[in-house]
Parts: sequence; structure tokens; C-alpha cells
Amino acid sequence: MAPLTSSDLSEQKRALRREMSAARAALSENERRTRSEAASERLLALPELAVLAGGAGPKTVAGYVAAKGEIDPAPALAAVAAAGAALALPRMVPEAPRLRFHRADAGPLTPGRFGISEPAAAAPELAVDELDVVIVPGLAFDAEGRRLGFGGGYYDGIFGTSGAGKRPALIGLCYDFQIVARCPAGDGDVPVDLVVTDAGVLRPEGRR
Repeated sequence: MAPLTSSDLSEQKRALRREMSAARAALSENERRTRSEAASERLLALPELAVLAGGAGPKTVAGYVAAKGEIDPAPALAAVAAAGAALALPRMVPEAPRLRFHRADAGPLTPGRFGISEPAAAAPELAVDELDVVIVPGLAFDAEGRRLGFGGGYYDGIFGTSGAGKRPALIGLCYDFQIVARCPAGDGDVPVDLVVTDAGVLRPEGRR
């Protein structure tokens, strides 16, 4: 099979973004909540997060505030915070890296560049090597951990250039229908280590 051109790859990404955005928008609020709770239960059962329930000391977990019909990690984030974990959320800024993580408990959240709630600029910022787990949103994933985002490159920008230091476990979170046979991805698209859905867990071989 001939390799995809950059134009072909871009078109595949655009088409899949449209498809998955429409599928998410079609969910009722009740179904979104039910699926989010099921996915949060699977998140909390992962070895990467289950240690929190064993009193092994606080970890630092980063998540996101759900928007645009995304599956909501809020139930899992509330549970890990109650277990003693430090909780971080992303902020978007104009300069590289354009995605930063700040403590979520340092004050009220404020609307960010795209209207998504995020920590205030004054909240303590955490470096990538201070994060143990990052729950990553996406429009589509596949069994190999490939991810399709909204196209801004925010997560790819910070985790693709984090260097040789400690990298957190990257856990993709999505509805089960967002898992595709092969997610269109280029060389600069950073894969996740595993994917959690409301119906199961996909852990690619050779990853964490």
C-alpha cells in the first residue's frame, strides 16, 4: 500500500473529525452521563490509578474539563482527588508549549481561549515530569494508541517535545464508538499508552 500524502492524511482526519463530532453531539445528556460514569469506573480500576486507593501516597493526575460532548472524566478526577492526589488541568497559551498544566485546586476555574474552563494563570504550574498520569481527550483512537485530536496540536506539542525526562502515563479517554480500526496519524502525532472507554480498556503491546 502506498504511503498517504500529507493532503490525503489531512482529508482523512477532517472526515473522521466530522463523523465523530456528529456522533458525540447525537448523545442524550443522560447517555453521556451514564457512559462517563462507566468510563470513570474503568479508569479508577487501572493499575496506574488503583494505587491511590491503597494509601501508597499522593500522585499527580491531570485531566480535562469536558466540552463539545466529550466523555466526562469528572467522576474519576473527583475520586482521585479525594484519595489524596494532586489534580491538574490544562491551560492554553499563545507561546510554546501552548498547553500547560496547572493545579486545579488553587482557585476557581476561568473560561480559556476556546471557552473551556481552566485554572487561572496564577495557579501553580506543573512541569511534565511532575505529572504521573494524564487523561487525554480525543475525537478518535485505535487499538495501537493512535489519537485524533481537534487539530491544534496542543497535546502533541507538549508530550512530543518533553525530552528524556520522566513522561507521565498518557491515558486516552473516549466513548466506545470513537475506537476505529486505524486512526489517521502522522509522525508528529503522539500516541497514548492505553485507551479507556465506557465499554473496555485497550492497552497496546509494548507500551506501559
